[in-house]
Amino acid sequence: MKLPPSAAPGTESRPSDRTSSLNLLINFIADRRSRGLSPRTCQFYEGYLTRFIHGVNIPLLEAAKEDIARFLDSLQCGPGGKHAYYRAIRAFFGWAESEELIDKVPRMVAPKVPRPLRPAVNLVDVSRLLIAAAGTRDKLIISLLADTGLRRAELCSVNWEDVDQERDIIRVWGKGAKQRLVRFGPQTWQLLQHWRTECAGQVGGSLLGMKPTGMQDVLKRLGDQTGIKCNAHAFRRTFACESVRNGLNVFYVQSLLGHSSLTMTRIYAEQVSSEDAIKAYKPIVV
Repeated sequence: MKLPPSAAPGTESRPSDRTSSLNLLINFIADRRSRGLSPRTCQFYEGYLTRFIHGVNIPLLEAAKEDIARFLDSLQCGPGGKHAYYRAIRAFFGWAESEELIDKVPRMVAPKVPRPLRPAVNLVDVSRLLIAAAGTRDKLIISLLADTGLRRAELCSVNWEDVDQERDIIRVWGKGAKQRLVRFGPQTWQLLQHWRTECAGQVGGSLLGMKPTGMQDVLKRLGDQTGIKCNAHAFRRTFACESVRNGLNVFYVQSLLGHSSLTMTRIYAEQVSSEDAIKAYKPIVV
């Protein structure tokens, strides 16, 4: 682990304290890896917590609510960046408590973050994107993203052997090395048949034969061509909202999206409105 530049004079902890804190961080990251967290998530924790260690002037396990608040207030980044530090610090102290290194997690106040605008792709625009897509593979990408709500990396990792075209399901490995099943509809099934024909002699490996960056390029190109903001997460929000509108139990939606928390599913489905609820309402007394 590389050490970042020293903190400002007078705020840096003693070398022995800092070494001890960094050793704790190494153990924490090792625990996250053992739990199957992605390399990117582990890098997130490592980077933010290393900077936190160099920003406080006491041993890590001695940091109290006031120390954490003072550190967050000193940051020059925006509310979103401060909240990222808060999440990393909270996760670390939660681990420390579970390991009985501290009696309890320090009380922390989460920085307020403005509610972001999270775009989704409406159903009319999904049809427009399918028409604009140049070839079968690009059409299949759009159809699969809308039909399944898969993450970009998840879809790129799908192999032909993961696709059960008799049951209309795909077996996928998601975050945290968790496996789940997702289902697709008849139009996606037809596109899969066409794509299988075009890939004659190559079936057996990667379904799409592309990396996440390649898929990002496809979506950006279609977005520039049509003026429709489309990325994998926008399709995930579309999937979540339309599934709830269609009456699918929110716990089922959570499972299909691969969310560990129902809170995240509710964020994705936030565009479901009271009008949708009125349409779905059924009288209790009949």
